[in-house]
Amino acid sequence: LEIARRVQSSFLPRKKPTLSGIDIASACIPATEVGGDYFDFIALDENRLGVVIGDVSGKGISAAFHMTLTKGFLKSQAKTVESPREVLIHLNELFYENVERTTFISMIYGIFDIRNKKFTFARAGHNPLLLKKDGIKDVEILCPKGLALGLEKGELFQRVIEEYSIGINSKDVFMFYTDGFSEAMNNKKEEFGEDRLKSILNKVHSISAENIMAETKSQVLAFVNNADQHDDMTMIIVKIL
Repeated sequence: LEIARRVQSSFLPRKKPTLSGIDIASACIPATEVGGDYFDFIALDENRLGVVIGDVSGKGISAAFHMTLTKGFLKSQAKTVESPREVLIHLNELFYENVERTTFISMIYGIFDIRNKKFTFARAGHNPLLLKKDGIKDVEILCPKGLALGLEKGELFQRVIEEYSIGINSKDVFMFYTDGFSEAMNNKKEEFGEDRLKSILNKVHSISAENIMAETKSQVLAFVNNADQHDDMTMIIVKIL
């Protein structure tokens, strides 16, 4: 268990990226038994930042091993392939060839392009992205189609996965998260749920990314109270400046 925890903490980013025009906060709260949560930032050039969040099936040593494999695969693909959809298609092929059939990974990979004011991403069976746009009342749920990585050799994966682009403006806030947050459970076996995450984002979107993260963690942990944490809880907040 301790080895798995060390592996997990060793490959999570030690410092947040510094890209002009973006405010970022991230957190990974590991469960008692290490799960398969993973996130990373990839500096593509001075104007573009790759952001990835994923959740490998399984726990312990095997999950930590598969996370390490995934990180290496993704970094090599992201540096040479421009399209998030194409990156995930290649990643699915590599993952399918190199891991046992019982293992799969949900993931979002996206690119923030500050110069062209757009965010482009693809979703491989992961939790939807939440977006609070300044001046728009409701939080948007961004949920393009896509299967988890490693479930299928590639033909169906390629047919299903969509790439989505959206314009970005100052004060827009994106929330990436794993199901450890949305499925966090209290002693009454109630889940925190996506609606509560949306409600928090709606209320606190005007503050800094770090403070949005702190408020979200605080509310989720208060909800869970002293119930056991069964899954890693990982979140990235990206705020456009």
